[in-house]
Amino acid sequence: MQEIIDAQNAVNKKVTSLNPLFFFESWLPVIDNVIVHGRLLNMIQNTSFPLKPLIIGTVAEECLDFVYSNRPQPITPIEYIGLVLALFGEKGFKVVKQYPPDGEGDQRPLVARACTQWVFSCSTRVFARKAASYLYAFGYSSDTGNSIQCRGAHTCHGDELPFTFESFWTRFSDAGRRVSQSMATFWTNFAKNQNPNEPLRVALSWPKMTTANETYMLIQDPLQTGESYLKTDCDFWDEIGYK
Repeated sequence: MQEIIDAQNAVNKKVTSLNPLFFFESWLPVIDNVIVHGRLLNMIQNTSFPLKPLIIGTVAEECLDFVYSNRPQPITPIEYIGLVLALFGEKGFKVVKQYPPDGEGDQRPLVARACTQWVFSCSTRVFARKAASYLYAFGYSSDTGNSIQCRGAHTCHGDELPFTFESFWTRFSDAGRRVSQSMATFWTNFAKNQNPNEPLRVALSWPKMTTANETYMLIQDPLQTGESYLKTDCDFWDEIGYK
């Protein structure tokens, strides 16, 4: 394990690509010691054969911890605009229009929101439209002390894992235990018969995603279902692209 961590730390110090999205993924998928080349979104869209049923989703504030860990000081509006233009070039003006500076103060919350949607939520929607059977957004707040790494009443990257596996049961509040039990039941049911709603009883039926409604489960307390998660923002990012 330590050798893998050391190798990852060494790679993360190097510039492996000029593509900003690749900054998050220094490692490439490998099948039988052969590197899988190409972008996953392109490959999945060009697939002609039926894909396996899938549960897929993201956490509500995936990028927040990344942003604050890498930028401990506030980001000014001018710095924010410069960052956007540096990342997106001529498309940056559209991004600034869609996500204008939020007042005169710290822009890190805005950066975290835009980053979450571009890097995680909206690219996941592209994948889900082709491959997913069930879509979710994990939004259970960490204000009860259940969070692994997030700041305050937020939900960050990786915070859903202990709930899925019920691994911190003694530390969960009653609400956290309800969320955890629901997640464990959904995933166990799906593993058994590719349907998260049976055979074990669930608190709320999880509708199957279709191209017509794009229904998703909002995992919080209480559970909720909705349609067209982040549609306006994700339609924008689909136009901008995920390169």
